[in-house]
Amino acid sequence: MKSQTISTIHRFLLLPSHILIILLLEFLNSFRSYGIRFVLYNYITNEFISSDGSSNNNNNISDTQAGTLLGAKSLLDIAFGLSGSILVDYIGVRRVSLVALSVALVSRAILALSRTTLPLYVALFVSSFGDALLSIGLYRVALKKLSTPKTRPLCFGLSYACSNMAGICVAVVVDYMRKSLNDVHIDIHSSFVVNSMIGGIYTPIRQFIVLTWLVLFITFIIAYFLLEDWTVLDLEDLDEEYCNDDDMKRIPVDILPAKPMVRHDILQQYFTHEAPGTDDETSMLNISAEGTKDTYKLPDYKVFRTQYAMSNENEEGTQIHPFKGVVHVVKQFLTIIQLRATWRVIVFSFVSVPVVLQWTASDMVLPPFLERRFGEQIPIYTIQSIHMLGCLVLPPFVQALTSQIEDFRVIIPGLSLMAVSPIFVAVHPNVMGACLWQLCMTLGQVFWSPRQDSWTAGLAPVGMEGLFFAIGSSRALLAPLGDWIMGVMNSKYNPNCITCRDSVGHFCSNPMTISGDTETDIELIECWSVQERCDIYLDSSQDCPQTCNDCPDWNATNPSTVWHILVLISITSPLLGERLFVYYIHFHVGSVCFYLSNL
Repeated sequence: MKSQTISTIHRFLLLPSHILIILLLEFLNSFRSYGIRFVLYNYITNEFISSDGSSNNNNNISDTQAGTLLGAKSLLDIAFGLSGSILVDYIGVRRVSLVALSVALVSRAILALSRTTLPLYVALFVSSFGDALLSIGLYRVALKKLSTPKTRPLCFGLSYACSNMAGICVAVVVDYMRKSLNDVHIDIHSSFVVNSMIGGIYTPIRQFIVLTWLVLFITFIIAYFLLEDWTVLDLEDLDEEYCNDDDMKRIPVDILPAKPMVRHDILQQYFTHEAPGTDDETSMLNISAEGTKDTYKLPDYKVFRTQYAMSNENEEGTQIHPFKGVVHVVKQFLTIIQLRATWRVIVFSFVSVPVVLQWTASDMVLPPFLERRFGEQIPIYTIQSIHMLGCLVLPPFVQALTSQIEDFRVIIPGLSLMAVSPIFVAVHPNVMGACLWQLCMTLGQVFWSPRQDSWTAGLAPVGMEGLFFAIGSSRALLAPLGDWIMGVMNSKYNPNCITCRDSVGHFCSNPMTISGDTETDIELIECWSVQERCDIYLDSSQDCPQTCNDCPDWNATNPSTVWHILVLISITSPLLGERLFVYYIHFHVGSVCFYLSNL
């Protein structure tokens, strides 16, 4: 076992160094994605005012409006994402990446600089195109082509780790900025036009949005100069698509030897117990593990430019028209939709929708819940990073412990654990309850979510995996509904206290003595935020509001209600997963699909 592990690591290190570029791009892209996902809801509801340009903080975007807006964006993301997944097969990862990054740079700049709803709508809806193309696993397509079957699990494991590490970095950075940085006021007197474009107050959250723009710019520079469409080939470790003679003809004759990340002689220095006894120094490698001596042939990796449908030619040398590719996709879809396995995956995808709402709640309900009830100093995003950290560390151990257990004997308990996890916040609606929810939710997720992916991959028909995964992710169609529901729940059970906050979301927590009543000897104070006056007047016996709970005219609600509702919604997933799946899928859907396939 140990020698096999060393062999896998060795094979990985002999892959082209270009794979490190892909992993770096995956990290930066995930930083961009998590960066906007974590802060967007609070950013919208705290810092954007109505399109009439009024500075009155009563005109801030409401929770319901924010939920509707993000729901509409999710719908566009689905449409653009589906188009992008097809587009990658025609023009390649490099071109799609550069186009998507260019659009994302423009939309992120608008989002960072705008302060009213009209440019906000433009930024979000334009960003849907760039974000959707970057969120379809774009760089994982390149990673798949740069790896071989024996090295692919390790490559994708590293990609998964890079993605989750980026999420942890986002949480740490944004909370550090919220705690350590002050608002920056930019006022350019020399030019009214320039000042109207970039002038104003830059809160730590807005400064973080600017930071994500810089990350996007760096990603664009790296992609422009270093990203290429390469395919790696090892004749001793071929993908199934190259295993027959007809497919082998598609391999170009001018393939090149791959330049490894680590040279052979360096690997031999650290991995071998004696020098190879062959004429070719790089052909064999001896491994010493637990007293045994194993010898295996070194992989002979070759690389060639990836062939995409846009540049493919048929046997007569004429270029293939893209319309034929569309017809091919339609035929694949009609074939897949008749498979019993497809309907099993689709039904389970929708069965998991209620529990998956917790991911939406973690992004859209938890941040405003903590900030509005416990103040701006709470490390909101560090609490969210518990989820990222668990998804980074736990999956390998869980999969190792449960690899011999049947899929749904692992999935159903995982769903059940995740479904009941919000009960911690319902019973203890405070910071500790939120931490326990994130921990319990993560424990449940690492049991069922990776195993669902493995189960789905095992059912995917050979040669149609991409479209099968797209159809199997059909629960994404309900994502806009989930965004809207979370916005409504915030509005009803976790409302904002806009009268006690300034135009950029700071609480009016700073008292300023303005006068005193000589007859009663009571001093009057006016509450200010760190930026502006808030028109809140209190006597000296009262404290300026540091949370919504302190706001005099805030309509307080039961902090546990929203979390009880989330538990009731989530618990339907394991109930349906256990009952509906076993009965409906194995008998009814299978029979119906068998009948349809024989019409």
